[in-house]
Amino acid sequence: MFTLSIIGQNSQEDYDKAINNWNNGDYIEALSTFKKIINSNEGDAYFERIALQTGELFEVYEIAEDGEDLKFTKNGEHVIFTFKNKSRTFSKIVEVGSNKEVFSVEGEALGLAGNMKIFKKTDRNEEVLNAEKKKDEAMKTVSSWKEYYAVMNPYNSVINKNTYLYKTKGNKSPEKLNLKGTITHQYVIAPDNKSLFILGSKEESEIAHLFKYDLQTDELLEVNTTNNKKSTLDNNGTYVLFQQEKGSTAILNIESNQVQNIEGTLLDFNETHLLVQIEKEKEKSLVVVEFNNISINNEIIKTTNKITDASLSPSGMKVVFSMMEQSDYEIYFSDLEGNIERVSFEIQHDRFPKFIDENRIIAAKGEGRHRRSFMYNLESEKVTKLFHNNTVRTFAPEYQWEIDPTGSKILIVSERDGNTISPERGVYLLDLNSQISKLDLLNRINSNLESEQKLKQKGERLFENIKDEVQKVVNEASEHRVYGYESDLYKFGSKYISKPGNDMASQYIFDQFKSFGYDAEFQWFTPKRKTYNEKTANVIATLKGTTNPEIVYVVSSHYDSVEDGPGADDNTSGTAALLEAARIMAKNPMPCTIMFLAFTGEEAGLLGSREFVRQAVADNINIVGALNNDMVGWANNSRLDNTIRYSNEGIRDIQHAAASIFTNMITYDAFYYKNTDAHAYYEAYGDIVGGIGSYPVLGNPYYHQWNDNLETINHQLVNEVAKTTTATLMLLASSPSRLNNLTATKDSNGKYTVSWTASPESSIHHYRVHYNSKDRGSKTFETNETVIDINDLKEGDTVKVKAVNNAGLEGWDWAKLTLE
Repeated sequence: MFTLSIIGQNSQEDYDKAINNWNNGDYIEALSTFKKIINSNEGDAYFERIALQTGELFEVYEIAEDGEDLKFTKNGEHVIFTFKNKSRTFSKIVEVGSNKEVFSVEGEALGLAGNMKIFKKTDRNEEVLNAEKKKDEAMKTVSSWKEYYAVMNPYNSVINKNTYLYKTKGNKSPEKLNLKGTITHQYVIAPDNKSLFILGSKEESEIAHLFKYDLQTDELLEVNTTNNKKSTLDNNGTYVLFQQEKGSTAILNIESNQVQNIEGTLLDFNETHLLVQIEKEKEKSLVVVEFNNISINNEIIKTTNKITDASLSPSGMKVVFSMMEQSDYEIYFSDLEGNIERVSFEIQHDRFPKFIDENRIIAAKGEGRHRRSFMYNLESEKVTKLFHNNTVRTFAPEYQWEIDPTGSKILIVSERDGNTISPERGVYLLDLNSQISKLDLLNRINSNLESEQKLKQKGERLFENIKDEVQKVVNEASEHRVYGYESDLYKFGSKYISKPGNDMASQYIFDQFKSFGYDAEFQWFTPKRKTYNEKTANVIATLKGTTNPEIVYVVSSHYDSVEDGPGADDNTSGTAALLEAARIMAKNPMPCTIMFLAFTGEEAGLLGSREFVRQAVADNINIVGALNNDMVGWANNSRLDNTIRYSNEGIRDIQHAAASIFTNMITYDAFYYKNTDAHAYYEAYGDIVGGIGSYPVLGNPYYHQWNDNLETINHQLVNEVAKTTTATLMLLASSPSRLNNLTATKDSNGKYTVSWTASPESSIHHYRVHYNSKDRGSKTFETNETVIDINDLKEGDTVKVKAVNNAGLEGWDWAKLTLE
């Protein structure tokens, strides 16, 4: 009772300290205090704030492991979505609440016409299969958007020509609709559920036509003709909306069959109003029009700013939109009189606002590969985080949001586990009417507290024997030197491979490596893309190992930028961190070799990294670990934070420890390497990848823009990355690498013999073996052998082995095996 009363009296002070600890990255202290507060007499008063600080406030349920193209049925009782299976698209209907599957079929664009299901399906005939093979082969060498479209446009033409509408009822086999050669682009179901409105093109024409198809008689009538190759198609129950002319919207009265045209491109609509955008020269206007009287136009805004994502409130009396007044998109809302108020105040882009109800909207912060949803109350101005994976370190990027007709539930597509590599993206249902319980919150806090304690203990154990040595080296890192590299590289302007800045940057990096005492080298090659001097170069500096020079670790950053910008963050920041790590390590060689790599041509299609890896494989360079740093200098707020982008969990945990022990940087993580230079390592050498990228990932609003300027960079953060990289490399290159060829064989008596290839490092003291069974617990022991018999192993058990060297340093990753 005494403890509870003291905490109650000081709960605000405790909470403030916990938030300060959280913002400083001291999650153990913060979580411990949150736990005490929740268990105190005043815990209820802090419940919502602590829930939102540590994750989600509202209940979230998984609907499916994979899905996209989400929509609710009109009554909100079912969810419709598509998913992929071996490159084929399927659609599914799931009951909300029970998660019961109601219907599933191969196809897409699934809709309900009463008890009849309508969907599109591509016939997988010889023409389609050949087109897929040709496309897949061509995509292997695509390195520009021009090349991408040159591959995809003919492929899509084949797919469109072989895609048909089907209908099915009950358990009957799907029946192809007789559309008389019409290629379907889009369709909507008429209010009577007896017919479809179809936007499509005739085989001999690219122009889109509007058809009406009777589901009972199979009669197909052409209703209208557009003058566009592409158009849009929607309906609100009374009207069908489509684009007849460029820059105008056609309104077809379903009952009278009359068409009216209004100026403007359709953006959104409801039962009473529609929202259009009118463009004249450089000005854009948002205009709300009443269906019952299209002569009444309410101009919301006229601006030369970039404007997008506009949508109507349920009543049609409010509009919300994203607008870029300076360098990032912000959310604004307005009434029909044009009284505009700003909603969001965030340096990252704020996009895709939608009304939940008349006074609440949902919108997303961040760039396309790391968006997060928030709810804004337009009256109270309260902002509430909606979705999270309830962990401290791992982010959960979101990709789609759909609100149910009642405004009480939201569907979300997300990589909730932080795995951006697997093609699956989960479908989740968030219930705004149901909050998590106190027990849920305490379980979350305890789980994160345990994870953070284990992470800290592991990091301290791994670095224990070389901590003083590492600290001495990282103390040499200089923020002033980092700024000097950045400033010098920035002056070269764009460093794209076709620009003179590319050659100037490579020469500068070469000269810096030489000044540090390295025998620097250019790795010249001639890509098929246009370059400034017909060729371009990676720049390499090698710190030869003292004991096992044949074992190699690499750290890289690309020094080129996009064509239209100087690339201060992308990626002068990573290059500056690379140079500073190379400088402070130059006189501190490790047992294994370390190569510092400045890659060219990343923005032109990962050209430099792929060329380096190609030559490394040809030269039999034994690369056992790789770090790749890209975009490390942008700070979203007062926190110095970045994301560990990894394929290897052992390297991930070392980087967390390196940042925590030797720097002021806070680190998150994501299973992430696609479309980065790390991808080249992974393809050739497997899951040996770590490295650092921005947090939020690609959240910098200047990403790939002309104004990715030096003044937007936090130079202290770049220096912390240099320190973290150095500490990570020192531990990796001093420790045994991951063992190879771990195998297990079972004899006739069921006894297993486990073996592995001896560690290539010359100073191995012993091997640590750990095996685990779900029903019999786990055991750990040490051995000097590489072939051992284990009597109590069974199928399904896991075995892990790592080496420990004479200095007491253990391998940074386990070799793992599940017995079959």
